[in-house]
Amino acid sequence: MWLSFVLVFFIGFAAHRASLCTVRAVMQWLEQRRSSLLVSFFYASLWASLTTGLFVWAGIPITGRPVLSSGWFYSVAGGLLFGMGAAVNGGCSLSTLQRLADGEVRMLTTLVFFVLGSFGVVLLQSVAAVPFPRVDSLWWSALSPCTLRALVLMLLIWATWQLTLLWRCADLQRRPDQWLLAPRYRLSLAALVLGLCSGLLFLLEGAWTYTNYLRELGVSWAVGSAAPGWRRFILAVCLFVGMVASSVQGRKFVWRGARPLGGWRNILGGGLMGMGGALVPGGNDTVLLVLMPSLSLQALASFVSMLLGIFGMVKLMRVIEDGGFVR
Repeated sequence: MWLSFVLVFFIGFAAHRASLCTVRAVMQWLEQRRSSLLVSFFYASLWASLTTGLFVWAGIPITGRPVLSSGWFYSVAGGLLFGMGAAVNGGCSLSTLQRLADGEVRMLTTLVFFVLGSFGVVLLQSVAAVPFPRVDSLWWSALSPCTLRALVLMLLIWATWQLTLLWRCADLQRRPDQWLLAPRYRLSLAALVLGLCSGLLFLLEGAWTYTNYLRELGVSWAVGSAAPGWRRFILAVCLFVGMVASSVQGRKFVWRGARPLGGWRNILGGGLMGMGGALVPGGNDTVLLVLMPSLSLQALASFVSMLLGIFGMVKLMRVIEDGGFVR
């Protein structure tokens, strides 16, 4: 139990240190034609995939929350809605928490409306207008022994290459604490920390992410089922505490409580993200760190649709703002 809390703390710390954000990744491509942020997300997913594959190869059972999946249509539609909401909000699931950890209190509005958006979709699911996500098997377990060994071997070769690159770029004169408390993490290092810690968390907790926790809150309110347990709540808190620790230690924390708790962007963005998160199910953190490492092709389609949703909404907002419709 305590190991899970420590692992999720480090995920929060590393994500904040690297300023990971899917919206920023799309903006980086649009404005600079660079893809380093986007590639780092896939690297994190590959590290988590390697960890999961090694567990399956060793015959270690995965415990905790089961992996859920929707049909292809709802996975893609949910990804589009989530991406559009993230663009309106100005940040994805991870960066929403990062900005809240930096003192941007209005991001609380995004989280509240994320739950309300999930609640609305679950109401539709409860009357059979939209199907509930189903428990999905771990695709690693469906691979033949030869295919499993070949895939794990390829991931190990890739991991060795990545570690070699990190070693060559490392400042060997630094002490371990200087590495840990560096003002900004290399994206490749942050991807390694997120991926390995998430892979271990998946072994211990199953689908552990905080957007899953918020979605399950919406489910419990809509259908009267049991709310997520205190352990899930503490995992979400530890993720946030890791980000706050990074913000305070890095002197980035600036209280912005005097500003309104939330404008239309946080309300609309949070609602769309919640609706998309209920359909996928989960936010971009769930897709990248839980679903894609389970070898779900639907998860990959969901992430691509999230990117398209962000891209399309950013373009639309620029047209609206350039036309003077939004001030």
